[in-house]
Amino acid sequence: MKAGALFVGFLLAFLLESLPFGPLYAQLHPDFVALLILYWALSSEQALSYVLIWLIGLLQDLLLGDLLGAQAISLVLMLVLLYTWMNRVRRLPPWEQLFFIFFLLLAQQLTAWLWPLLLRPIAWHNALLIGPALGAALWPLLTYLLDQMQRHWPQLRR
Repeated sequence: MKAGALFVGFLLAFLLESLPFGPLYAQLHPDFVALLILYWALSSEQALSYVLIWLIGLLQDLLLGDLLGAQAISLVLMLVLLYTWMNRVRRLPPWEQLFFIFFLLLAQQLTAWLWPLLLRPIAWHNALLIGPALGAALWPLLTYLLDQMQRHWPQLRR
């Protein structure tokens, strides 16, 4: 994908992350930024820069009002885990990838949730599992839509 398409994609992902749809949406929605990073990493031939992912995470922290670094460190950890098993995951069809995507999104969510634990005690809530499950359920649809977008607009490919 070219830089313009990625910019528009991340703009939409940040918009979906920060729109005030209510407290239920805030707790249960999938992390669209993380999903876009996973798609970008799996579909790109080149490895993504950890510094770029860190900066995207810091921007997400600023937009969401999270403790600075929570999303940044969790997105980088998610990317490290993905690159550990990249060759295996790339060979799977999207509907089989969703199990691995759930694991990655869960690791990202738990890391972002644990980050504030360094400053204050925090309580566990089961809604932390629903966002990654919804993100994994959306994974085949997301990959289909983004693949079709690249197929119909070949100038979006590298």
